[in-house]
Amino acid sequence: VFVGKNPWQSHGFPRARAALREIAADPKRAMIVIDPRRTETADLADVHLRVSPGTDAFCLAALLAVLIDENLLDRDFLAARASGLDELLAHLRTVPIADYCARAGVDEALVRTAARRIAEAESVSIFEDLGIQQAPHSTLDSYLEKLVYLLTGNFGKRGGMNIHTSFA
Repeated sequence: VFVGKNPWQSHGFPRARAALREIAADPKRAMIVIDPRRTETADLADVHLRVSPGTDAFCLAALLAVLIDENLLDRDFLAARASGLDELLAHLRTVPIADYCARAGVDEALVRTAARRIAEAESVSIFEDLGIQQAPHSTLDSYLEKLVYLLTGNFGKRGGMNIHTSFA
């Protein structure tokens, strides 16, 4: 998952262009891009959530709310590692998914597709870049992005966040 990132141009990991082509060609893998621009990376993506500029937080919050709404969380991972989860989930349950998708300018069905694909994946890595780091609400965007990989159990596992083997 790339959020505000176009590794085709920014080369944020080794062999970026070759790796992107490999991911796009592999039916067992999926690429999701959240970016207002139609980039080279977005052109290769299975799902491109083309958010309106500055609305990444609405899109990410809607994505998280779908994970909860459709019971797509990794409950075992969270039970062993999370505290304060009930309070967080209570807040995220109040997110009006359709409204937030509309505010972000993205199709709710695509957000649901992305959430399901993330939840079903063997592992997920999410990369953010300047597209959200230097945008309005950058801290909130980064927090929500991290919740996606945490709530789906993709922290500290092979191919997930903090163990970047996806591009090796």
